[in-house]
Amino acid sequence: MLKDYQVDVVNKVKDFFDTLDTKRATFENLPNDIKASLGTDYLSFAFTGTPYAQFADRPRSGAGALYPRVCIKMPTGGGKTLIAIETIRAYQNIFAKRKTGLVVWITHREQIYRQTIENLQNKSHIYRQLLDQASGNRTIILEKGQPIREQDVRENLVVLMLMIQSAARDTNKIFEDSGGYTDFFPTDNRYDLHKKLIEAVPNLDKTPESLWDQMQVKTSLGNVVRTLSPLIIVDEFHTMFTDNARATLDGLNPSVIVGLSATPKREMNLLVNITGQQLKAAEMIKLDMHLFAPTQNGDWRGMLAGIKQKRDQLERKARKLEQNQGAYIRPIALIQVERTGRDQRGRGLVHSEDVREHLVSLGVPRHEIAVKSSSLDEIKQQKLLSKESEVRYIITREALKEGWDCSFAYILGVIPNARNNSSMTQLVGRVLRQPYAKKTGVAELDESYIYFASGHTQEALERVKKGFDEEGLGDVSGGIQTLDKRGQVVSAPRVVRIKKDILKDYPESLFLPVWLMKQGTTYRRFVYEVDIKPAIRWQDVVLEDWMSHIMPSIGTTRRRQTEVIVGLEPETTARQSEVDEATTFDVLYLARRLYETIENAFIAYDMAAQVVAALSGQVSQEWLDRDAGYIARELEMHLLTHRKTAENTIFSELMESGQLCLAVSDDDDLGFTMPRTDVVENNIRSAYGLTLYEDVDVGSLNLLEREVARIIEASPKVLWWARNKVAREWYAIQGWQRGKVRPDFIIARKDKNDELEFVYVVESKGEHLIGNADTQYKDEVFERMNNMRGKIKKLLFRTTTVRLNDRFEFELLPQNEEELRLRTKLNA
Repeated sequence: MLKDYQVDVVNKVKDFFDTLDTKRATFENLPNDIKASLGTDYLSFAFTGTPYAQFADRPRSGAGALYPRVCIKMPTGGGKTLIAIETIRAYQNIFAKRKTGLVVWITHREQIYRQTIENLQNKSHIYRQLLDQASGNRTIILEKGQPIREQDVRENLVVLMLMIQSAARDTNKIFEDSGGYTDFFPTDNRYDLHKKLIEAVPNLDKTPESLWDQMQVKTSLGNVVRTLSPLIIVDEFHTMFTDNARATLDGLNPSVIVGLSATPKREMNLLVNITGQQLKAAEMIKLDMHLFAPTQNGDWRGMLAGIKQKRDQLERKARKLEQNQGAYIRPIALIQVERTGRDQRGRGLVHSEDVREHLVSLGVPRHEIAVKSSSLDEIKQQKLLSKESEVRYIITREALKEGWDCSFAYILGVIPNARNNSSMTQLVGRVLRQPYAKKTGVAELDESYIYFASGHTQEALERVKKGFDEEGLGDVSGGIQTLDKRGQVVSAPRVVRIKKDILKDYPESLFLPVWLMKQGTTYRRFVYEVDIKPAIRWQDVVLEDWMSHIMPSIGTTRRRQTEVIVGLEPETTARQSEVDEATTFDVLYLARRLYETIENAFIAYDMAAQVVAALSGQVSQEWLDRDAGYIARELEMHLLTHRKTAENTIFSELMESGQLCLAVSDDDDLGFTMPRTDVVENNIRSAYGLTLYEDVDVGSLNLLEREVARIIEASPKVLWWARNKVAREWYAIQGWQRGKVRPDFIIARKDKNDELEFVYVVESKGEHLIGNADTQYKDEVFERMNNMRGKIKKLLFRTTTVRLNDRFEFELLPQNEEELRLRTKLNA
């Protein structure tokens, strides 16, 4: 039943538990003095001289004991639930050496939570049968809130299912007193037994000691878990690896934690690493994936017609397959819309009912179409893999992006613009699972298909690739083809790499400076939300001067809003009517407006109350209502001025105190290094010869950027140049304002000895943008960085890094001055 890679995972899990068990037994038989010299816990001893010696995550439970916490990297579609069950079986047989006890299973998503419980409670399902084998047919599956008895745990294997929200300590749900767990604790009047239990498990939640009552242990589910020190399985482990989440897990006093994640954190102890290539080889996923570009941008109806044609074609293939091999497949298309709510139709955005009606007009029977949203779930009672279901189209917005699993889903149609559609990224994984985890031998039924109605092909491709990354399938993202309406492959994007001679001869030129915060002897990235925003003192805003300035202008007739109404009459193109603003100027209205600037509801409310009280005493309510928008807008501008001044001041103070520094580093988390690869969207090679990468995407350069590139190429002292991109992995400078500065070009200049002289960072600005606030801010940021010349820190962490460069120049190039400035900087 297990695939080869799954067998490998199970064997590695068994080896891990076997090593722990052997080392634990050896440790327990050592003389006490040797134990003391090795530490009081077996775990440090267990990791020494084993394949797990490099595990850096060494957590302690809430009771103070070291315990092992490991992660299995498993891409989406790899069978995480099956591996979790095999992990429980291995733990019970090898490490716990029992058939009974408690296992806590924590999931992240409601859909997965419900699916898992349903399967585990179904005694005919293979998952339950495997657990029954481990427990001798004495398995109990429980949810939070259900009573649990001490006898249940003593005589059965009890699997307690929790959602992450329930396990989180700050929700207090599983730590509340309850009468459903009294079996595990002494009776109320046995204070002596309560004291012994607290001494044995010191982190139990307790009632406060008072003059009348002695301390007692609370009868909560959380305390039950703590006393039993269970194995804890954590699905989507990366979501439970923040400091707070880890503290929550530690506080449950686990004996072992095994997490499963498609995208593990770097700090995790990685026990097994399964790749997308292994899933592809095991026939678990549908690849290649075909990305169909729109023939006319925004034509979602045309996209639906193409999807229907493709789905009908797949169904004909599937019926023929069933006739020949008996394998039933009913291809399903998922359609992502912009709105699904009952009252959201007719607002210029594509609604689920718009799509339903158009599919019906194309000839799709209404009963083959289902909507899945937060308010309407037409697939809830459907068993989609059954022949009894007739669903062939599922319309959704975001409801299927998490946890939904149906291997009959072959096609994803995306109506929202690919540029800013984060949900598209999460929906990609919904069409990847191969039916029955076995290739059909029919090429069309072993692959998947994505159509999009709006956006650039490259933007859609980046969303798809990001989706692959988030599903743990980044290593197979090469299996994506972009096709036009006729099914012809569009010029496929190419991955280009940094030129080998630059990597070899000038590696120091690839490191760029970033602002870092120094905390004792350590550093971390400077973050606006952490280091600037909380330090802004809104209480220093002077409202009296502002109110005295605005007061005379309130109540003038020019504060009325003009509404332009365009009619259809042939004799007129437009008509205007003057309308009053129908707004009530009160504390709630003003607080909501100010919150957008202040981002603190309490401060916004207090300030709004102060302003409303002051103005109401001097201006009639009628005039305040009429000018509500004007007053709010003027106050927002006043606050924005204060914020910008405060941000700059805080940044300067951090620099002066030595807490904030500019640095280059070879540490991936602290510093920045130019990406090793870039993507060129087409197969047309550029004529540029000095680019950092093997090629550059000429089509993405605007006229000003092409002119800059021409001047750079003509400069004899240039080592290399690269066009910086607006993406997470590319260079961005965090200044004192929230938005990051993303320069256009990075240029490395050499000296007369062909050594790196400095790296030149350039932002080019069109003539129409010179002088605006954004341009002025970027110029000030560059000036600050240039003033750090000679003060840039070099933080070297890797032994393989030979050297770091600390010579940089930053400049903003106005249009029509680019040639003079570039020649001066690059050729002088």
